[in-house]
Formats: sequence, structure tokens, C-alpha cells
Amino acid sequence: MANEKAVPAFKVGGRIEPPYFVDREEELSQLVHDARTLSQSNVVIAPRRFGKTALLRAVEAQVSREMLAAYVSCLGMLGAVDFHDRLVEAVLSAFAAKHGKARRLLATWRDVLRKPVVGMREILEEIGGSIEGVGSIRLKFRTREVDEPALLAAALDFPERLAEEGGERILVILDEFQALAGFNGHLFSLFKERMESQRRVVYLFSGSSLGLLTEVFGREGKSPLYQMVGRLFLGEIPEPHVHRYYRERLRDVHGVDISKSALNRVTGYVGGIPYYFQKLGLELERDIALKGLSRIDAPHVDTAFERLLEELSADFQERWQTRFSEQQRAILKVLARSPGTVSEVAKELGVPAPNLTYGLSRLAEAMILTKEGRTYRITDRVFAAWLRAL
Repeated sequence: MANEKAVPAFKVGGRIEPPYFVDREEELSQLVHDARTLSQSNVVIAPRRFGKTALLRAVEAQVSREMLAAYVSCLGMLGAVDFHDRLVEAVLSAFAAKHGKARRLLATWRDVLRKPVVGMREILEEIGGSIEGVGSIRLKFRTREVDEPALLAAALDFPERLAEEGGERILVILDEFQALAGFNGHLFSLFKERMESQRRVVYLFSGSSLGLLTEVFGREGKSPLYQMVGRLFLGEIPEPHVHRYYRERLRDVHGVDISKSALNRVTGYVGGIPYYFQKLGLELERDIALKGLSRIDAPHVDTAFERLLEELSADFQERWQTRFSEQQRAILKVLARSPGTVSEVAKELGVPAPNLTYGLSRLAEAMILTKEGRTYRITDRVFAAWLRAL
């Protein structure tokens, strides 16, 4: 039986660090350079499960020894209060991680959110500086002395002011930035003003909505942050890198070989989408541990992929029922069988091609579909496999 190790061969979720970080070295080097030198803010654009967060976390880990790196997930933010509180806490957490004495500032900030206003005003006055400034605005918001735009402005001013006081440089990472689309458009104008004036802060955004990110970053004369950032698009990890990763991880951790046909089956099923090839690897790793496999062949990958689809079925079903219109579901069912042009999809559905243009465009903007020339395909090949099984 294979010798099961405490360290897994594959990993899903959490911080994806070496040896689990696969192939994005060039992109990582570019983003780290721009952050360290404060030369350019960037936005990373990719569909869900393509490894955006892993890349952002890798940048954070590399630069955090020499500058403050504040990571903020924008998912689940409901308004200005959430944005303000998460950003300030992330900056203070990064400051506390680098300077142990700053833990008191982080604790004070948390008190600002829940303790009586009067007592906290006195404590903030004793601390002074940027902490007093941002904390005082937050207390005023609690007593309705200021409005949401003032709260957003205070949040965006805080990193630069803290950096000036401490002689710091700060990287602010805003993951899944498209989640802020429901906010008042004033937020993006504030970003433009701060990014033009701040000298010690650089930003790294990410998003999985091509349409929204184009609206915010990509349209001359219309986008509020046009030409304010570099744009980096992530595709799938190339097949040779996935194959090498599988061979090395299975050999180094379990002493197990994997056949060429099995490797081809892996990338045939999940391609180079990081979440999926890590997830499928975990399924195979369980078989090694529970069945005592000494070699992985194509049939093992087949059964592991069946289990993977079964595990993901509830998630896919929820998306299928809630995210897509009836027309979009019809389009996706056709494209799950094979990629096609607008006219080919229209012929399959028995409708005029112009009737599908809007639905296809919306799916492409959401990165559900990828357009290559005139042909559309489903970006998430595992989702496509699930659709074929419906």
C-alpha cells in the first residue's frame, strides 16, 4: 500500500503556495515588480476557478516582507460600511503583522465598531494621526453625522495617510472587485481621484466579469479608471505544466506513477483550470490511500472524475436554476455538446441568429462563454460536462 503522507499531493482552498502554485511565475513576477516599485496598479481578469485569488495571495506573500500588503475580498460586501470596515481592518492587520506594537491599533479599531461612541472619541484623540482620522469618521457615521460618500472617502484616504506617517509603502489588494458594482458609482470616481494623487499606495484588483471590468477600466472616455491600471488576463495553465505537476506530486508524495493516457484524460476532463485539476488530484489521492494504488491509469481518472461531477452537482444545479435565463440555458445546452458560431447555435435552436446576439454577449461578458474568432465555447469545461449529462 502507498505510504500516505501528512502533506497532501494536491490542495484546494486556503493559501495556494509552493509546491501547489503552478506555472504563474511570469505573471507573479510582473505583479510583484509593479507593487514593489509602486510603478503601476493592475487588474487581474479571469473566469471563476482560474486561480485569481491564489495569484493575488502569492503577490501578497512575496511583498509583505518589505511593504504592507492589505488583502480584501469584495465578495459579500453590501455597501459603503462593509467596504470601509474591511479595508481599514486589512490595512491595520498588515501593519500589525509587520510591527508587533501595532496590534493595539488593530484592537482599538475593532473597539470603534462596537463600543460606546463617547469613550472611543477620547481614546482616538490620544492615539491621533491617521487612526484618529478614520476612526472619528466611522464614529460620526454611527451617529449619522456623516454620509456614505464621506465614509468611502475616509477609507480610501486612510492607506496613504498611514503610509506617510510610518514611512511605509502599501499594496491594497481588492479581490473580486466586480462585487462592488451595486455601490453608488461615486466609489469609482473616488478611486480615480486617490489613485491620481497617492504616492505611497498601489492597487491590485481582480475580477471575473469581463463586462463590468471593461466598463470600469477599459473604455476610453467612459470608464472611470481608464488607463489607470495594467490589465492581466489569466488563461488555463498549459497542458505540459499540468502533466508535470501531476507526475511530480504523485511521485514525490506517494511514490506513485501516472500513465500518459491518464494524464491526457486529466487535462481532457478539466484542462488547465487550477481549481479543477487540484480537486481531481485529491480524488485520485484518496484512491491511492484507500485502495493501495501504485500506478494511476486512465480508468482511475474516469471514476475519479465521475465522483468530482457528483460532488459539484449541487453547486452547478443552483447556478443553472438561478443565474441564467431560459434562452441562455438553451444556448448553453447546445454549446455543451460542441463549440459553435451564432448561426450554428441558431440553427440548432430553430431561431433567427439575431435573436441570440444579446444572450451570447451577456454570457461572454460574464465569462461563462469564451469567444475564439466567430466560435463560442463554454469556458468552464467541467460545467459543460455536467450539462451534457443532464
